[in-house]
Amino acid sequence: MKKFILTTLAAGVLSLGFASQSAIAVEIISVDKNFASPIISLSGYNKVYLQDLDLSHTKIISPPWIDKDSFHWKVTDSNKTHLKERFQKGVAAGLTENNGRYEIVGKEGKGVLIVDVEIISFMPYASQEDTEVTTKGAGEFHLSVQLRDGKSRSLIHIFEGTVAIGSDYQPNTAMERAKDAKVLFKAWGKSLRKKLDAAN
Repeated sequence: MKKFILTTLAAGVLSLGFASQSAIAVEIISVDKNFASPIISLSGYNKVYLQDLDLSHTKIISPPWIDKDSFHWKVTDSNKTHLKERFQKGVAAGLTENNGRYEIVGKEGKGVLIVDVEIISFMPYASQEDTEVTTKGAGEFHLSVQLRDGKSRSLIHIFEGTVAIGSDYQPNTAMERAKDAKVLFKAWGKSLRKKLDAAN
């Protein structure tokens, strides 16, 4: 018999570091920090440097409805590599699809916007081995997003908060989690593109 885990998510959206209404946004659960520079705007940027997704200090935390002693989650180097690849491909696709005017570049420099994302923690909604459970989304990322100027590295925007990964009811499998991450990262790229369009 399949089990269902329901989660209550706060209404909101994430536009890769910007809380605002958007048809392509995802749900924000909480916002800890959201600062925009009063002197540097997003105008004038048509090149984007996506730094590697920072997973160096990511913690896996158990949801409150699962006993910590019985919660197990193993992350391999291969898992991290695949997640970093999905981030790069997803955000790039969202930024550049349909002949977008933004170019993904491989280094910092003048006229380049640096996008630096760190996943601070991941809270899955079920134990890794519990493939019989159905959850609404895969879990939650607590993350930090920084947008910086590619020449001076001056901070343009910083966001820190918790976002939902996925919003549909789904089995608790690696395939579904990967699909949710892919959709999430592409939505971030689309949202950043929309923000850049508005500034330019």
